[in-house]
Amino acid sequence: MARRFITLSVVFLAVITALTVFDLSLETEPTTWPELAVEIFEKMLWAGGMVAIAWATVTTRDLRQGQEALRNNLTRAIARGEDWRQRSRAHLQALTSAIDAQFADWQLSPAEADIAGLMLKGASLREIAELRETSEATIRQQAQSVYRKSGLAGRAELSAYFLQSLFDASEDHAMLDKNPPSGKVHRL
Repeated sequence: MARRFITLSVVFLAVITALTVFDLSLETEPTTWPELAVEIFEKMLWAGGMVAIAWATVTTRDLRQGQEALRNNLTRAIARGEDWRQRSRAHLQALTSAIDAQFADWQLSPAEADIAGLMLKGASLREIAELRETSEATIRQQAQSVYRKSGLAGRAELSAYFLQSLFDASEDHAMLDKNPPSGKVHRL
């Protein structure tokens, strides 16, 4: 696209230059080289302005098309995400209940459970402190309490604890699909 535009611009400028020289050659009075240079320079400025306007117009059109494509992609992605959430709502509620039950088994206080949940969602300690309107040191102490009560070494193990269960369930589901126990496929 840019190469074609540059080629057309050069051709346009060459035509303008040729027409200017031709126009000046038809003059009855002889034109001096300085006058010719000024005349060509003026025409080139005029033509260059036209090329710049055309370039800006084409670039703006391309940007708008790209923006529209991004907007359409985003709309489709949001719709797919919402569709997934609707289809998975029962599973997500069951997962939330299972996580809450595990927090209760670990005997986490409501504040610790809230902090553990926010850490599972990927929030930083600073973000959690801001959200809970407390100091980062307090959140750090409560996070340490979560790790101690759960027997886990840190945030990565906390996340892995729940993710591993999801992957194990997925692998169990895949194994049942491949090797059904009684010849029938059982869905989890």
